[in-house]
Amino acid sequence: MRMTDAVMKMEKVKQPIFRISGRRSLYLYCILTGIVSGLGAFLFSRILAVCEYLFLDRAAGLSLPHASGEFLIDSNDTLHWGIPFSDEYRPWVLFFLPIIGGLLTGWIVNRFSPESGGTGSDAMIDSFHNQEGRMNPVVSLVKSIATVFTLASGGSGGKEGPISQIGAGFGSLLATLLKAGARARRTLLLAGTAGGLGAIFHAPLGGALTSVEMIYREDIESDSLIPCIISSVSAYLVYSGLNGFNTVYRVAGTEFLRYTDLIFYLGLGVLCFLCGDIFIRIFRKVQNFSAHLKISPVLKPALGGIFVGTVGLFLPETIGTGAGILQVALDGKDPVGVSGIFSSIFQSSGLWLIALFFILAGVKILTTSFTVGTGGSAGMFGPSLFIGGMLGGGVGTFAKIFVYPDLSVTSFILVGMGAFYAGVASAPIAGMIMICEMIGSYMLLPPLMVVSILTFVLSHKLSLYRAQKETRFQSPAHFWDMNRDFLEEIQVKTCTNRLRTIAVTRDHFLLSELEEEALKIQASDYVVLDRENRYLGILSLRKARHTLESRDVISNLITVGDVTDVSAPFGKLEDSLATLLKILIDRDLDKIAIVEENQFIGYLRFADLMKIYFENTFSKSAKSSDSAPKIKIYL
Repeated sequence: MRMTDAVMKMEKVKQPIFRISGRRSLYLYCILTGIVSGLGAFLFSRILAVCEYLFLDRAAGLSLPHASGEFLIDSNDTLHWGIPFSDEYRPWVLFFLPIIGGLLTGWIVNRFSPESGGTGSDAMIDSFHNQEGRMNPVVSLVKSIATVFTLASGGSGGKEGPISQIGAGFGSLLATLLKAGARARRTLLLAGTAGGLGAIFHAPLGGALTSVEMIYREDIESDSLIPCIISSVSAYLVYSGLNGFNTVYRVAGTEFLRYTDLIFYLGLGVLCFLCGDIFIRIFRKVQNFSAHLKISPVLKPALGGIFVGTVGLFLPETIGTGAGILQVALDGKDPVGVSGIFSSIFQSSGLWLIALFFILAGVKILTTSFTVGTGGSAGMFGPSLFIGGMLGGGVGTFAKIFVYPDLSVTSFILVGMGAFYAGVASAPIAGMIMICEMIGSYMLLPPLMVVSILTFVLSHKLSLYRAQKETRFQSPAHFWDMNRDFLEEIQVKTCTNRLRTIAVTRDHFLLSELEEEALKIQASDYVVLDRENRYLGILSLRKARHTLESRDVISNLITVGDVTDVSAPFGKLEDSLATLLKILIDRDLDKIAIVEENQFIGYLRFADLMKIYFENTFSKSAKSSDSAPKIKIYL
């Protein structure tokens, strides 16, 4: 009887025509995932731009600036749309827009997909770690619609959340259709995320690095880096082919002039850490308050909208994505010059401008926390760039006024953008590369590296994403990688010195005599042989022991062969120890016989296998006491 017959039979699954059969086929599907991600990013950005134009520009009369790489609606192209609103500024509409958007978002999310609220990145990270990469494609669709209403109505957040989820959802769905395993599904999930980020931010390498870095606090998913790069580049080419090959931000005059500038850059890093801590604390408090608020979940985003609408009356620069305000600051202009009361207070130079940068950062923390923390649907990457950029602008302006008149404030804004995200997301490499690609230059990489790493080190206990794991050692995705099955690699023939022959008996012996001997050697299972030393089976005294009342009557009638389990499998020298262990567990046995050329040569106990496992796990050499005892067969 071959031992493999005892192993559970695997159900044969019909393989699809198109399937993932290796790394090359996986790369091909990463290209497909990237193409879909790029198309999804293009479609989403177009819809969002139209809705922002209708709600903010026309209904509220608020004309916010845009980043140079963003899609713009030309008012001349909308003349035939029949829009009933003029360009007049309507503050009362601006106040009610976030409230109405919050109500629509709350209804859509709670009606169709409750998990679509919030940042979106946490859902992707949780799917990677705890759901084997499975993501409901409905979530991506609902998330996209909800985010359009959130941002177009003035909610503070980023658009990367739904865009990355579109790609992640397609990658997960594609893997499911291909009947791929958990590992390939997780890879395509990250590849889709990378595609969305690489497309919308015109940063193929940055998008790939972000997707593999954001799922851990102190690690990266290196196995998925190449697939993510392939997907991100594919998405970038598709998106840029439709939207134009340009950078997100138009920047001029970025330079690192002197080493002494590092003093202010290091100060910026510390400031980013402190403000990042405040940001996360406020965001968590708003989240917890909203979660315990005993009202309908549909109304909660509207409550956040009341706060955002009120702030929008005074400082409209802090609503929406904030990308346009960053562009204004990068151009060296006063970031407050749109509408609102503060526009008439702050001046474009002096201490007022320093205070203005810090006020914008602080208020953006509040508007983002109340938008996303109450259940609104938006990302956190965009607001993180805005907050970090304003902090950098404040520090850079201070240094320019009081120390170095020739200092580039633009450089500080960009470094602050990357450093702040590096701290709150535990993604230093992604933050620095993403910023360089968004401006199309690596001139600021040295200060970006220094400040991002400093902020990351100081913020090692902070993270916006609750689903993040510390390292891959804590991730269920790498459970089997981190718990290596050494027994699968060890064959029986390599440890014949551990074979035992103590608990061995013959089929013609009386059971009563065997029980007496078993008490002496403390054995519960016996290997049973015939007169020619051939293996017959296993006798388990735990299962075959008769009652005390009947012992005297039948003790001289039952032989070992009568109660032997002849179906008990045996092992061969070529078998792995893992296979033997599985048999022992499945059959509830203490030992398994090893047979070669129909002759019994010894047995291994369950305890022997466990001892070998722990010796290999902790790299301990076998002790001399582990050697097999001398042969002793009970006759």
